[in-house]
Amino acid sequence: MDLSAYLVHAATRQMAESDAMEEQFAGVDALIAQAESEAGALTEEPEGSHEELTEQQRRDVEAALALVHGTDRQGVRTRGHAA
Repeated sequence: MDLSAYLVHAATRQMAESDAMEEQFAGVDALIAQAESEAGALTEEPEGSHEELTEQQRRDVEAALALVHGTDRQGVRTRGHAA
């Protein structure tokens, strides 16, 4: 087998492996896309009054949101990126 044939064979094999992996994870990718779409439609702050929460409960909620949404280096919550 010459070098050119070897490279074609290697590239073809790599493409087949990549296609198989994409097919295997297609369901997971679809679920992630759906979840991201639904999350994008959510409002930043829930409707309702924050006065119903105690100060400790507000801190707990903010800590939980920071874990879910992630924070940048200045501690500002970022949208669209899970931690």
